[in-house]
This record gives sequence, structure tokens and C-alpha cells, in this order.
Amino acid sequence: MAEPGGKVLYEKNSQKRFFPASTTKVMTALLLLEHAAPEETVTAGEEVFMVGPDSSTSGITLGDRIRVRDLLYAMLLPSGNEAAYAAAVYVARKASGQPELPVREALEYFAGMMNDRARKLGAVNTHFANPDGYHDPDHYTTAFDLALIAREALNKELLREAAGTRSHQATIMRNGEPITLEWVNTNWLLHPDLPQYYPRATGLKTGYTPEAGATLVATAVDKDLELIVVLMNSTTRSRCQEAASLFDYGFDHFRLHRLVEKGEVVAVADLTGQAKDEEEKVPALAAAGFSEVLPVEDIPRIKKTVAWESSLLSESGEALQAPLEEGDVIGLATYTLDGKVLFKTKLLSGSDVRAYAPSPWIRRALPAVILLGLFGVVRWRWRRPAFLRRRRRKTDSIQGGWFHISGGRFR
Repeated sequence: MAEPGGKVLYEKNSQKRFFPASTTKVMTALLLLEHAAPEETVTAGEEVFMVGPDSSTSGITLGDRIRVRDLLYAMLLPSGNEAAYAAAVYVARKASGQPELPVREALEYFAGMMNDRARKLGAVNTHFANPDGYHDPDHYTTAFDLALIAREALNKELLREAAGTRSHQATIMRNGEPITLEWVNTNWLLHPDLPQYYPRATGLKTGYTPEAGATLVATAVDKDLELIVVLMNSTTRSRCQEAASLFDYGFDHFRLHRLVEKGEVVAVADLTGQAKDEEEKVPALAAAGFSEVLPVEDIPRIKKTVAWESSLLSESGEALQAPLEEGDVIGLATYTLDGKVLFKTKLLSGSDVRAYAPSPWIRRALPAVILLGLFGVVRWRWRRPAFLRRRRRKTDSIQGGWFHISGGRFR
């Protein structure tokens, strides 16, 4: 079991290879939406007759014209294998830039796209041989890899919408005439009138072949926590119950805890050297936010420490020295759990802080005061008292001595 942020909350044999059956269609649907717009039209070709015996189908046949949007529903709700084949050929021809690519070559090309996409997601123990999941000994994955694929697929809003829909009607064109097809979702977790119903369920895809057993990639949401459950080699009777139990465990024992929000006031720093009309403190704002799924019992033990920017500290080390500009980095906040660092973020000054300065009258007068002072010193030294002058006359051998001023200009 995992949540979409990628943290594994519970696992058993998560790296063991299994046959995925129709949960394969999560990858097929992802590639379809990555390479085609929802309103594009797909014309079903001879690939719809290439599905295996006893395949689940959605009712699409040769020559049917169907929007990508509805083709997605045809794959995810009734688990139409022929819909997956039509999507694969369409995407392969478009991605390869060869609109006339033969069907078998297109299917091989699409399988290569599936495997490339899986590797990019980190699903390194996965190999796809077809777009629908019909049994093939060289078509396999793991529970962990399927969770990675599902997590990526959930970034597509249309895919989320389709996977969570209980039923859907689609109008397609057949022989130049519009016809309506209706599909029901095979994920019993979504149906309130069934005993398998789970109120927090939101999707995603079921699967079954005799070799794979019953498979399920299920999603559920409670408040701001979303979970993914992947079941492999289960049974059609027990998979929904097992998924519901795992969801309950996740929601009961874990929380999506927001350690800090971007822009949140994390601390307040004392100031020194600020102008008289400035505040005595400045708010320190988090430069970045962070959330983490954590066991409920761990959350109270999280500790926050703040270190102020040393170059900005006063000599006493107890306050920040003005001036500051809003957005200046003034410190670092660190969040730890039992000594392990969970997150660090820079702290930014929440406002401008002007430094103290003398009044304008003093600033104008100050240069004159300094000049007068210097003039006074020079004049005092030039007009020596009489006893000093007498001593100078009696001590002809002294060449300036301590009376020497400005390199000997005045003696």
C-alpha cells in the first residue's frame, strides 16, 4: 500500500513478479492521454479482432469512430480489450510519425513505449508485451511498480474522472450513424448498492486472468490523504475486502501532516539597530512548504529548531542587525523526528527594516563639527604656550620631536 506522494505504508512481496492482467490498462490509458487530446477521434481498425479469446470488451468494432475521451472510459470501466488495442495502434502511429504503420508493427512499437515509460517511472521489474494485459509469459510487473504507474496516472484529471465513474454513456459513429454504448465500472468498491462498496474509494482498475488471478489497483481518499492499494494474485471474492481493510489501516494509523506551509511565520527574530519607528521584531517566513505522511503517534514528537544567519547577528548574538529587506534570508528552520531530519527550509524576512540614522539636521551639521574640531586642534598646536616656545629655543637640537605635526609642516 502506498500514497501518491510515494511513501510505502505497508507491503508484502512488493518486489515479486506477477501477471498484472487488465491493470495493465492503467499504463495504456496514461500513454493515450500523454499523446492524444481528449476530443481527437480514433477510428477502430482490424486490431479490434486481435484480442484474445474470452476477452472483456466494450462493444467497439471495425470502423467505429470514437473520441479519445470515450475510448478511455471504454478501457477503464468495462475493461475493453479491443479499446486498449485501438488506443495502442492510434498512439503508436501518431508517436512514430507513421500513420500507415501496419497493425502488428504498431502494437510492437506501443509495447516498446510502455516499457520505456515504465523504466522512466522507476518500474524496473516490469515488462509489457501487449496493451490489455491478456496473458503472456513475458508480460509481468510487481505491486510496487504498479503503484508507481498508478501514481503517475493519477496526475491526469480525465483519467481520475473516468476511473472513479460508476457508469458512462458514449455516443460513437458507426456506419455514419450515431449509436450509444453504455458501460459499467467493474470496480465494485465504487457501487453503493453492492456489499463490496467502500465510501472512500475513488478508482482505479481491476483485472483478471486464470494465470494472474484477480488483480486490483484501488485508490481512496479521506480528507487530504489519498492512498493506493495494489493487490496481485488475489481472488474476485476477496480483493475488494482486502483493499478495504488496507485502506482502513492506512487511514486509521497515518496522517498527511503539514510540517510547514510556504510563507508561514515560523519564528520571530529580535532586532537591533532599527529606526525608532520600526518594530522591535521581524517575522521569519518559510521559503518552502512540506508535508509528510506519518504515523499518528509520531507527529507529537516532531521538533523544530531555528538558526539565525550568523552574518546578520549583532555582536551579542541575540538579535538581527538592521537594515533588512523583505525576502532576505535571515535563518534556517529544521524539522526532525527522533533525531532524523525530515525537512529544512530557509527563513525569509517578512518585512523591510530600516536602520537607525541621525536626524537630517544632525547629518547636515556633522561635517562642520568635524572640521571645526580639526581646526581647533591645529590652531591649539600652532599657538603653543610661551613656556613651550621658550623650551623650543633652549633645545635647538630637537628636530620637531613630539611637536611634529603633519609630516613636519608645522613645528
